Amino acid sequence: MFETLFADVLKADHELLRAARLIDWDGLDEALSVYYSPIGRHGKSIRLMVGIHILKHRYNCSDDRAVEMLHENAYWQCFCGFNTFQGGQMLDSTSMVKFRNRIGAEGMKRIEAVLLQAWSGMGLVKARRVAVDTTSQPKNIAYPTDADLLHRIKEKIVRQIERVREEVTLRKPFRTFSRTGKRILLGIKKFHRKNPEARQKAIGKLKEITAHVVKQAAGVANTLYSRGHRESGRQLNRLVALGKRIISQTEEVLRGTNPANRLYSLHELDVAAIKKGKSFPSCEFGSLVSLAKNDDGLILSHQEYQQNVADVKTLGRVITGIKRNTGQCPDDITADRGFDQSLTKQENCRRRWGAKRIAIPKKGRKPHPDSKEPWFRRALKQRIKIEPIIGHLKCDHRMNRCRYRGKAGDTVNVVWATLAWNTKKIVQLAKAKAERLNSRNLPAIT
Repeated sequence: MFETLFADVLKADHELLRAARLIDWDGLDEALSVYYSPIGRHGKSIRLMVGIHILKHRYNCSDDRAVEMLHENAYWQCFCGFNTFQGGQMLDSTSMVKFRNRIGAEGMKRIEAVLLQAWSGMGLVKARRVAVDTTSQPKNIAYPTDADLLHRIKEKIVRQIERVREEVTLRKPFRTFSRTGKRILLGIKKFHRKNPEARQKAIGKLKEITAHVVKQAAGVANTLYSRGHRESGRQLNRLVALGKRIISQTEEVLRGTNPANRLYSLHELDVAAIKKGKSFPSCEFGSLVSLAKNDDGLILSHQEYQQNVADVKTLGRVITGIKRNTGQCPDDITADRGFDQSLTKQENCRRRWGAKRIAIPKKGRKPHPDSKEPWFRRALKQRIKIEPIIGHLKCDHRMNRCRYRGKAGDTVNVVWATLAWNTKKIVQLAKAKAERLNSRNLPAIT
């Protein structure tokens, strides 16, 4: 009875409190309740977990820092559903990881759809004209080189063998090539940087060493299977298969051919090389992200690809996502020249999507037939506005590097980044709408 309520001391017009009033928390509880079991100990509240993730990407911080801020900041606690200041331990950073693993990428998409549909019901989401563009989302990996991959897989196999020796006695000696491998890698990085022939020769030596280690590990894995240690043998066998794949692709590179389905990371097997025609960096390693925004700057849909897909092939799935998230079909669709195709195909796509007009400039010298129309020029002006939004998503909301693992991690990172951006924009849109209603002497909806 002596606790002070947040409603008595906090500013009601604070950005976070206004955003909390615009979020359909009950709808989120209903949408995500299928991921919770009624049996056993209760999990953390859905509002707390969704709120802390939005705040994490809103203020660009890690899991540990987000939990620290939750325990220190009263506005963060109020946004996450608490009525009074909580002094004890409310949350651990590992609970955020468990929540993401619990609902997965599909659960993230449900959160996005619930919020966009709720905002559409408030009249804050307009999909009359949308702009589409693609960007790359780099993965949290080191720059991949053949020498580094060979050395890392060799070291991983050696460490796994050391773990196996603690459980099982191995009679045969296992040669690790630790000092030799480090010396060759140092020569590649330091002494052969400007000598391609010497560098290729050194990579060939490192490949032979790695192949010898992989061959020894394959024999150890067979021994573990025969002795009944299936789990240890299975873990070692995975590394052996990975080592064989890296050795094979290195041999193709040394022969001067480009390997198909090239491996760029040992812990992120689905990373792709994305080239967007930029001067720096010329190539990024991660996933391709297609985004669609309306005239107000809200991200209405997105799609992720683990390969370097042509821009024009991403347009259909993004438009379908807009219909699914908002229940509205855009009238005008605009994009840059990378989405250009023949006028016949554009007309077929327009009819299939239910749009009225498509404003995409033509490649080459011949302009689009409608390039001088006022609606076409206005659409192109709106298309340009998606570029700074992509910059904010990367610099302010953690889309510059995806730290979540796997294919699902790419979707998860984009969902939270776009939700952080949309919650910031929706507060501004609601405030502008309230001011317009007040100027007309009409009752405002907050």
